[in-house]
Amino acid sequence: MERDSHDTRTASRSSAISRRQFVATVGASGLTVGLAGCSNTGSGGDGGGGDGNSGGGTSTENLEYDGEDVTVEYSTAPLFGNVADMLKETLYSAGLPESIDVKFSTTVWGADDLQSRYNQILSAGRATPDMMLTNFAYTPYFAPREWLLDLTEVFGEETMTELENNYSQVMVDSMRWDSGLYGIPQFIDIPTIQYRKDLVKEAGYDPEGENWATEPMQWNRFAKVVADTKEQAGTDDGYTVALNQRNLGSISGYEQLVTNGGNYFGDMSNQNGPIGDRPVTINEEQTIQTLRQLRTFMYGSEDEYAIEGLSGNITPSEALGWDTNPSMESFTAGEAVAHRNWSFAIADFGAEEKFGENLGVMPYPYGMSEDEAPYEGAGGSNSKLGGWHLSINPNTEHLAATVEVIKAMTTDEFYLTIFEELGSTPPKPELLGTDRAKNVDVMSRHLDTLQYQANNQFAPPINAVWSAQKSAIGEQFLACLKQQKSPKAAAKAAQDQVKQIENQES
Repeated sequence: MERDSHDTRTASRSSAISRRQFVATVGASGLTVGLAGCSNTGSGGDGGGGDGNSGGGTSTENLEYDGEDVTVEYSTAPLFGNVADMLKETLYSAGLPESIDVKFSTTVWGADDLQSRYNQILSAGRATPDMMLTNFAYTPYFAPREWLLDLTEVFGEETMTELENNYSQVMVDSMRWDSGLYGIPQFIDIPTIQYRKDLVKEAGYDPEGENWATEPMQWNRFAKVVADTKEQAGTDDGYTVALNQRNLGSISGYEQLVTNGGNYFGDMSNQNGPIGDRPVTINEEQTIQTLRQLRTFMYGSEDEYAIEGLSGNITPSEALGWDTNPSMESFTAGEAVAHRNWSFAIADFGAEEKFGENLGVMPYPYGMSEDEAPYEGAGGSNSKLGGWHLSINPNTEHLAATVEVIKAMTTDEFYLTIFEELGSTPPKPELLGTDRAKNVDVMSRHLDTLQYQANNQFAPPINAVWSAQKSAIGEQFLACLKQQKSPKAAAKAAQDQVKQIENQES
C-alpha cells in the first residue's frame, strides 16, 4: 500500500475518529521507504535461547505457551487501540488464554510514523513491542535486515495451508520475501467506485437491472453515465478521485493504467524483479491512452490530446492536488456523481449518513479485458491492494504467547468483529458471505461488490527501488495532466527515468 494523507479531523465517536485518521492514511495504503543497498537475503529472527516466553531471543524449539501470566505488547493504530477493551473480550472469546494480557500500544498513527517508530525499535534490537501492525511496503526494508520474524518458523502447516487456500492471495504474498513470510493479514482495503444511485436513476439509468454491483463497466460507458448524470443533476463535479503526484504514480493512476491493459513492468510476475533484468513497459500505447483518457476526463474535447468520442469534463482539475481525504469532500457534500475510494469510506466520512440507500457501490471500470491485455495480470476490473498485517518482533521475549495472540486475531470471530465494529474488511473473502457479514450495518448492502473486487486486486512492486520509481512516474504523469507535457513525452520520460533507476541498482 502506498501511504495516504494524514488527516486529523475529529468526530464524535472514538472509533470513527481512528478509522478516519488511520485508514485514510493507509487505505490507500502504505509507506514510502528508501531502500538502496538492501539485498534479498536473510529471513527473520536473531536465534537465541529462551522457552518461547522469556529469554531474549526467538528460538522456535519447543515453542509452546506454558500458561504463565504474561503481557504481550501490540503496537497498533488508534483504529484498534481506541476499542482495546472490546477487542480483548473478543480475543478471549476466540480462544486466547486469559493468562495472556494484551497491551495495545498506540503512541503514533499513520504509515510513515509507524515505520519511523519501528525503524528505531527494531534497529536497536528492543524486545518490545512483541508484535506490530505492519504494512507490506515495509517488507523490502525490514525483511532483508531480519527485523521481522519469519512466520514460517513459528506457525505450522495447518496455518500455512489456511493462508494458501482461504485468504486473499495477493494480500498474503505481499508479505513474502525470498522463502519467508513476514506478516499475516489483519484486514484488507478494497478500492471501489461509490456513486449516487438516486441521481443516476433520475438520469435514466438502471443500476439494479444492469447489475452494476458485480458487472464492471468499461471506462467509456462509465464516463458517459457520469457526464449525463452530472448534466441532469447539475452537480459541480462528475467523478472525483485523488490524482496528486503520489496517487498518479502508485495508486489511482496506476489502477487506471492496469485496467487499460498496461503495466510498468510487463506481466505482473515481474513486479518485484529481478531489478535490471525485467522489461520496463511504460512507454507504450496503453500508458499513452490512459494519460489521454485522464486528460479527457478533466478538460474534455478541448484538450489537444482528448480521445474522440469519450465523454469529458467530469473530473475537476483540482484533483491534481488531492490526496484521499480532500478527494472525497465534493462527493460527501452532494456535489459529485461518483467517487473512487477504499472500502473503509463506504460507511464512513458522512456519505452513508447523508445518502443512505441512495449510495451505490460498483467495481472498478476497465478499458481492456484481461484476455485482450498484452500483459498477464493486467486488464479487466483491477484495483490496487490495500490493507494491514500482523508481524512479530524477532527480539520478543514472549514468543509463544505472542503466537497465541496472533492465532486469536486471525480467527473468523475476530475478523468478523472488527468488520462489524470498525468496517475493517476481512482478508478472507469467504467471510463476506457469512450470515454475520450480511447483518453488518451499511457494509452488508455492498458485500457482492467487495467480494468481486477483492478477487481482482494487484500488488505494486515490493522491492528496493519502487519508492524512487513511483516518484519519477508520478512526476511525469502529473506534468502531463497539467498540460505541460504530451502523453507521449511523459510516457517516454517516465520510461527513461525508471530504466535509469533499474540500471543503477542492478
